[in-house]
Amino acid sequence: MLSRTADAAQNNSCQARGFNPEQLTCKTCTILEQRIKEAGGGSMALVEECRECCQEQAEVEKFPIAKLICDASVQEKDQDLHDFIKRKAPFFPGLEVEYSEGAKPAIEFEMEDNPSRIVRADVSNWESDHLFQFLTERLEKSSEADEGENDMSKAPAGAWTAEIQTCSG
Repeated sequence: MLSRTADAAQNNSCQARGFNPEQLTCKTCTILEQRIKEAGGGSMALVEECRECCQEQAEVEKFPIAKLICDASVQEKDQDLHDFIKRKAPFFPGLEVEYSEGAKPAIEFEMEDNPSRIVRADVSNWESDHLFQFLTERLEKSSEADEGENDMSKAPAGAWTAEIQTCSG
């Protein structure tokens, strides 16, 4: 109970000084320190206050395999999904696009060593760039991938395109 009270007091103290501990990452404090040094030094008291209020950013879990599951007819109506599948999905060798009638757009991440564990994210109405960033942060690069693999200015070797498919039934 004391730690909860101490945490609340710490949060109130940080907010009174203009810091929001729920949104302030320690990386931001490091950048602040660099900027103060670049500007000629000055007081590092602000950096110390920042460090007292920051939270370490949680590490994002990476997965080797992902599936983008969607209904082909949804792709016809959702320009961002279509753009992602056609132009950006080829940059992810570990990504498979699977069409399933009636499925809402979702990404499923899998672990090769534990195929029964699947992490699913609903990506309905996501922008194409947000899908790209989401997968860049969470999908491991293949072992033969070079550093610039997810660089949008380069076309991947063997690039493919996914055209809109329609299902009749």
